[in-house]
Amino acid sequence: MSILSLLFIGAHAMGVQQRAIQTTGHNLANVSTPGFSRQRVELSAAMPTREGQWLLGRGVQIDGIHRVVSRFLEAELLSLKSTLGFSEAENRALREIENAFPLTGESGIGAALDAFFAALSDLANNPAGQVERVNVVGKAQALAHTLRQTRSMLTALQRNLDQDLEGAVLRLNELLPQIAVLNRQIAAHEAGGSQANDFRDQRQVLLQEVSRLTGATVLEEANGQVTVFTGGLVLVSGDRAASFSNTSLAPSGLHLVTYQSPAGVSFDATALLTQGEIGGLLTMRDVTVANILGKLDQLAKSLVDTVNAQHALGFDLNGAAGGNFFTPLATVEGAAAMVEVDSAIVADVSLIAAAQDAAAVPGDNRNALALVHLRTTAIAALGNLTFTEYFLSLVGEVGVQTQASTSALDLQQALLVQTQVRREGLSGVNVEEELTNLIQFQRAFEAAAVLVRTGDELYQTILGMVS
Repeated sequence: MSILSLLFIGAHAMGVQQRAIQTTGHNLANVSTPGFSRQRVELSAAMPTREGQWLLGRGVQIDGIHRVVSRFLEAELLSLKSTLGFSEAENRALREIENAFPLTGESGIGAALDAFFAALSDLANNPAGQVERVNVVGKAQALAHTLRQTRSMLTALQRNLDQDLEGAVLRLNELLPQIAVLNRQIAAHEAGGSQANDFRDQRQVLLQEVSRLTGATVLEEANGQVTVFTGGLVLVSGDRAASFSNTSLAPSGLHLVTYQSPAGVSFDATALLTQGEIGGLLTMRDVTVANILGKLDQLAKSLVDTVNAQHALGFDLNGAAGGNFFTPLATVEGAAAMVEVDSAIVADVSLIAAAQDAAAVPGDNRNALALVHLRTTAIAALGNLTFTEYFLSLVGEVGVQTQASTSALDLQQALLVQTQVRREGLSGVNVEEELTNLIQFQRAFEAAAVLVRTGDELYQTILGMVS
């Protein structure tokens, strides 16, 4: 081996160790950077060269600088983010629904129902009593107010979910173009054979957030770019991104989610977004809350119809046939928002039909007793349940859903933490390990410098001999 070869080995080794030191410094600088994957310099012996009968080594070379990652853990994180995004949106909404149906205290539909039928019972004990009649109207108005207020709380929750959806869609529109840009940068930098490590880390952080929002699935192409899709919708293809808008309104007055593909094709994709936070928001808004509103309306309509029908069979204090106790409702939809005591009864409580026989007024209480009996009567429109049973079944359904959602959320959070810990153990920066590597590369650099100095001294010796 010539002295020039010796100098080449030493100088090249200094360059290799310098890059290794730089990579170690890069790791240490990003010890607290979210989503950063530590990088490792892969070293190997350079191809030897033949000199005579000998194969002589040519020093060290860098095979690559790679991210230390597990594809399995990265894919698992994407999946967990998706499930967690849905569970968080679902659990927040269910807890708000629970707040609309208190089971204890004097507030809530259950307490208002009890108070209304208790007032009817007091009227049955004294059918001619003015105080008892005023009390019946007051409790009926309180029940109507509670039904309206509960429905208002649920519709407000729907509007809040609609606003949350708008925020999620805006964020998604910010993320998708960034992923497309990183796709282009990664493909360009890796065309020469090296890995765009930092770009890949940045893209993975964005992909996790997109998965949390949409439950997206990711497929990596041979050129390093990824295709991102969810529910049959392509979100990112190469360096092109889809976009979403929610300016269009459904007949309900809530926003639709319009999808525009990377190729420019647009259509309503609301029904296709079923995963992640956006899927959770849409499921709660359009399915869960809508179903509860429907059942609440059915309870209100059945209450009005049943009480009115029985009240019309009686006679008031004037001996006239009873009319409507509540203002009649034409449809089930929106019924809970329109329950009101009939204005004529509010103005004149003597019109409450407590008697069953006009000739027996004012002491006849039999229709008042029949009205009280409605409390324990199975109603066909309510699935042959009483008013209280139907209400409690509705509340119980919400409670079961909330408990199941809370358990699922706790499990998903625990699984995510475990997976993040596993990823951190593999891909995270270990300061002690990096400092050890730094010392090792530093010593190797110093040794290579000594090799260069030795080669230079040998070269100078030969030059001195010649001169």
